[in-house]
Amino acid sequence: MLFGPAVDPEDVAFLQPIRDLIRREGYGRVIDADSELRQHVCYTVGLTEKGLPELIAGMEDFTEFPEGTPGLMHHLAGMLLHRGGGYGEGDVFEFHGQWVRLIPESLYKAQCDVALDLYGPNFALLQVAPCDPNPTERKSTQPICLN
Repeated sequence: MLFGPAVDPEDVAFLQPIRDLIRREGYGRVIDADSELRQHVCYTVGLTEKGLPELIAGMEDFTEFPEGTPGLMHHLAGMLLHRGGGYGEGDVFEFHGQWVRLIPESLYKAQCDVALDLYGPNFALLQVAPCDPNPTERKSTQPICLN
């Protein structure tokens, strides 16, 4: 179940370093897992405050990228912010030899605990999926599972 932004004093205190990071760096990355630790994901927080969709990717999708999925998410978010945002569903990007496509996502919001605590359900989410150098062809990836 999705709730509104955190108001419990303990949650607010937990989120303060994350808010500080967002204020300082423009965004943050969170590594999280479903409640039974079956699926690990990396997602951004802070892009919502700039009117942009947050990004999420499975930890297993970019194991060959330097620093894995967290490294890719760091480079991608930094590049998109440097460009002034303006990205959306279907966009394709390449950096350091890795092609990615942004695909629509709504089911995985339930795994974004920190984003839910910050924004409630009021944020857009795009999945970062690897794709082939021919960006019209999507590579097969592991779906992010909820069960």
